Amino acid sequence: MKGVEINHIDLIDQVAIDLKSKLAEYNNIKTGITQLSGESGLSERTLYRMLNKENKPTYQSLFKIYKTIFKSSNESLLLDLVPEVVRAEILKRNPNPIKENVTYHQDIETEIYYDKTFAEIYFLAACAPVSNELIQYRYGMNGMLTVEKMIEMKALQMSKDGLYTLGENQANFSAKTLKRIGNSFVEKYSKTENAQELNNNLIAFYAEGLSDEAYRQWLKVDEKAFKEKVAIAKRDGSRGNKRAFTFNVTDTLQEK
Repeated sequence: MKGVEINHIDLIDQVAIDLKSKLAEYNNIKTGITQLSGESGLSERTLYRMLNKENKPTYQSLFKIYKTIFKSSNESLLLDLVPEVVRAEILKRNPNPIKENVTYHQDIETEIYYDKTFAEIYFLAACAPVSNELIQYRYGMNGMLTVEKMIEMKALQMSKDGLYTLGENQANFSAKTLKRIGNSFVEKYSKTENAQELNNNLIAFYAEGLSDEAYRQWLKVDEKAFKEKVAIAKRDGSRGNKRAFTFNVTDTLQEK
């Protein structure tokens, strides 16, 4: 299937057109939605909302649905296949550079979601090369067994100096996985005693009744702040030995 690209069409319409075209391959919409949900990792509710033009997909959702449509896990190749409006949105929102030699696999994300040791080693290696000694110290024999699995899955690779870095197979995370990772890291690594002094960490919480417009402004501020953090990390001279994480969540006090 190829994306049905139409000049000057907006993102929401484009996604609905391409999703409808893909669903035409199935006996009925319900069967197609169920199948695409299983293959993409997106919920059926999200897919129906895309189809009915009820929301604007995140860049993560765009990656997942178009990887399923085009059956490609190579994000660099995928950007050459998707319609221009989709490509522009991904490049605008995605904080990570697209690498031609990296393939993104659902099974890597699944391991990260269910296996905390796998997740922690993955992000340690994403921050800086990791030694056998560090893994043994933190995770013992379980950590070394996990490293063997990660190397077999090509999620890790060994550098010339004997340290582990991320491999050619990586994960592009859904919001569900990001929430699980973030909650896990906050619970384990956020240090309340450090919040008693400045320049150690940041732990903050605020709740208020807002208008729709004020809530949208909150989200814009959060998105801008997150992008600025990523930009700082990518500047020359910013890389160092302090492995750090940031986790942003803003939402309503409703369960759905």
